[in-house]
Amino acid sequence: MKKAVLFVVVCLAPTLGQARTTTVDDDGPADFNNIQAAINDANDGDIIEVQPGTYRGSGNRDIDFLGKAITVRSIDPNDPNIVANTIIDCNGTEAEPHRGFYFHSGEPPNSVISGLAITNGYADFGGGIYCDGSSPTIQNNIIKRNQAGTGGGVKCLGGNVAILNCDISVRFSHLLCGEKPIGNRFN
Repeated sequence: MKKAVLFVVVCLAPTLGQARTTTVDDDGPADFNNIQAAINDANDGDIIEVQPGTYRGSGNRDIDFLGKAITVRSIDPNDPNIVANTIIDCNGTEAEPHRGFYFHSGEPPNSVISGLAITNGYADFGGGIYCDGSSPTIQNNIIKRNQAGTGGGVKCLGGNVAILNCDISVRFSHLLCGEKPIGNRFN
């Protein structure tokens, strides 16, 4: 019996703690059909790869990393055409506010959004992305046509957010990170 238990432990050891990549596609075969469901199932170190398309509605807006150190990215965050065609459409309005992503559970720097186009968010704070007491990495994204009282594109309050190589433009608002205005282009 001891040999059988040892065999099971030795065989399972390489799979424990290994990061996995899951796919999201709202209109084709994939592991999940919405981003939040993939995050809910993810463990630290996992990668969630979002296929090109337009993602709307429940599970594809107001996305919460739940404090996990994971990566949510397009199939190629370095290809501008892929980024422009992997769209999180928040469909936020004054009557029904929604944003793309909400970091509020102390997410660390290895909580990453990469290679997505986040658009049409509407919220009091952070129309596209709102970070409160968290330090995610936001890179290679297009964040456009989002609206908020403060931080139309991105609003950061506390934490140490890294915004790298993002194209950020807002609608009817200014961009805030902390309490100081910052420019439209991040490199």
